[in-house]
Amino acid sequence: MKRHAVLILLFAGLFETGALAQTPRAFRQARLRGLSGDERARLQSAHQTAMRDPALRESREKFQQARKDFRERLRDGMIKADPSVQPIIEKVRRQRHEEH
Repeated sequence: MKRHAVLILLFAGLFETGALAQTPRAFRQARLRGLSGDERARLQSAHQTAMRDPALRESREKFQQARKDFRERLRDGMIKADPSVQPIIEKVRRQRHEEH
């Protein structure tokens, strides 16, 4: 029970500070703010070139699948731990889909 309280306080703090409110894209953009336009352009160009590598693409696809599997297992585990969170999880899922 203490563990749940700690997690709730942690997430509440992250929501309060806005850390969880940022989208992944906004988070990435914030990290790049300290770079010059030339530095950002060079990074973007290197990224695009690297992503053309078939081995890197395959690795990214495996990563994305593993992340999806983890999220599904985490969701199932949370519902198993406390079935009353299912409607909350669905609400968050709907909100995420509405944002995209």
